[in-house]
Amino acid sequence: MEATSSNTVEKLQGLLEIRKQDHELKKHDFEMKDKLNKQHMLETLLAKKEPLSETEVALKNKLISEMLS
Repeated sequence: MEATSSNTVEKLQGLLEIRKQDHELKKHDFEMKDKLNKQHMLETLLAKKEPLSETEVALKNKLISEMLS
């Protein structure tokens, strides 16, 4: 009986470890997507032909600051 419960505990620990790794991968994926979205926003702002509004200038400056830090 003890072998069975020990086996179950090991399986649960293995599943927990897989779940942690999955969570870390998803977190990293989200961070990379967020970074790409910010880069795309900055590229769009830099490519605009007409003058930027105050809000757009503030966003551009914020995005540049984030990328440099």
